[in-house]
Amino acid sequence: MATCLSIVLVEDHDDLREVTADILRAQGHRVLALSCAEEVEDKARGESADLFLIDLNLPGEDGFSLSRRIRQVQPLVGIAIISARTHLQDKVDSYDCGADMYLSKPVPFEELSAAISSFARRRQAHHTTGLGALGPLALHQRELRGPAGIVRLSGTEEALLTSFARAPSGRLENWQLLELFGIDSVEAGKTRLEVRITRLRKKMTQVGAPGHCLEAIRNIGYQLQVPVQVMH
Repeated sequence: MATCLSIVLVEDHDDLREVTADILRAQGHRVLALSCAEEVEDKARGESADLFLIDLNLPGEDGFSLSRRIRQVQPLVGIAIISARTHLQDKVDSYDCGADMYLSKPVPFEELSAAISSFARRRQAHHTTGLGALGPLALHQRELRGPAGIVRLSGTEEALLTSFARAPSGRLENWQLLELFGIDSVEAGKTRLEVRITRLRKKMTQVGAPGHCLEAIRNIGYQLQVPVQVMH
């Protein structure tokens, strides 16, 4: 069965946007279809996207700038440029701005589907082999097990790691974390979050996870970079 992705489509051509979104939804993907870069801020805020499909010739902010902005705050998200521009420099600039793929319009839907499926397979492989040959971590009744041993988590740490493991793309935004811990003060809360994240990250590395197992995403939150199996 094909992997279902959360996709944000940014395309200013109304008919093409609607047709593309309908086809992707029919394939089981969750699609947010937007007409310009500005709508990404307004309508995609708080959404957990796996893949962005971006046209270059957008009204207002263009696809280059949008791709660069997205890559800065979401270093692991997929970005595919879909454009009628065919010059080599446009393709080079797109990759420099953070794109993973460049598809030239008109893109046959079979090709688009194949490209998305290829991305999904690479993404799945990354999540299932995030610890290389060492295997995933396992969490059961506050015990975190890994290739280097076992460590006991506090109730708070268990709840935090479980939330990350179950979140789309392993990412939780700051407001979600503050809500999880019942913290009202945003500024003071961020410091307390950093302390808790640091403690959890230290315990994860003790059982064999790499040092980047929990990465901060600037102005967004944090993302789990390794697979964790939550066992009941």
